[in-house]
Amino acid sequence: MSIMTTKSALAMNALASLPAHVKVNFAQNEDITADYFTDGELRLTVSGHEYHFYVAVKTIHRKESLSSLFADAAPNTLLICNRLTPYLADICMENGVNFIDSAGNVRINNGALHIWIESQKTSQSKKDFELASKGNNLGEGAAKLLFALLSSPDVLNLSYREIADYANISLGMVSKGLGILQAESLISLGETRRILDTERMLNLWIESYRLSIRPKLGGIRLQFESEWQNVPMEENDFWGGEAAAEQLTRYLHPQELQLFTRQPLQKKLGQLKCRPNPEGNLWIVPAFWGGKLAWSKTSQALLAVAELEASKDSRNIEVARMIHEQYLSTKEPAEPRI
Repeated sequence: MSIMTTKSALAMNALASLPAHVKVNFAQNEDITADYFTDGELRLTVSGHEYHFYVAVKTIHRKESLSSLFADAAPNTLLICNRLTPYLADICMENGVNFIDSAGNVRINNGALHIWIESQKTSQSKKDFELASKGNNLGEGAAKLLFALLSSPDVLNLSYREIADYANISLGMVSKGLGILQAESLISLGETRRILDTERMLNLWIESYRLSIRPKLGGIRLQFESEWQNVPMEENDFWGGEAAAEQLTRYLHPQELQLFTRQPLQKKLGQLKCRPNPEGNLWIVPAFWGGKLAWSKTSQALLAVAELEASKDSRNIEVARMIHEQYLSTKEPAEPRI
């Protein structure tokens, strides 16, 4: 598919989502250039008044995808793109980038025309989460499998017995879990196994952690009076939640601490010398994944984002979005060659 065909499809999809009272006249530029805001010209007619914009049609997956537009952004320029996360939408506004995305979200301010539309359509992530509300949520075993595949995609190409060891699940659950993910078009189990939709898998992981893994973590809560950095760490101890987020972003001062460990809980209690307290600020939990799964920044980000989202705290959720963009979002696809 050519660049022009790809951009045309994206532009038409996004513009079709505009409200009926906004009249659209879009002329696409057939000459491919390296300049920004030269993909076409858009005229919006609102309440009898016409507003003209120079357009960039671009697929956006992360902040870096937007940064090239900042220098040329002006009141009469506009980005047409795929669905933006709230985090990326806010970055557009902070840098004066007007946009219309394919989910129907619009933020335009050119001095005379002010449009701010938050789409009421069900986002893809919400569709994923409907799996849970309908009773089809991934069970604990399938959620563990999802964590292993997202942490290390190469695990998908191992034997089923090896996958079971990496995910810490039964051999039967490997077959069942992979079947569920394939039925949802998240992976392919053809001649070459591969992940098809990482973003949807990430969304499903966050909800499956909250519903299927977190309630069964067990562990023990302690009252820890010192700074979180003073918690004694063994080789196979791993921070989740707020402490993991602080290590990744240096943006969040941890209050609620979650530590995954492979050490016996009694041994950790002896090291910490803290009182058990059901309302304590330090939650020690057994690591739920297999010992063969290599720990990485991705693993840490997955645990941080899932626990932060589960907290329902607005500040935590904002930091979770930052981590998602920096460590988990799929890379911007390369421009196809002509």
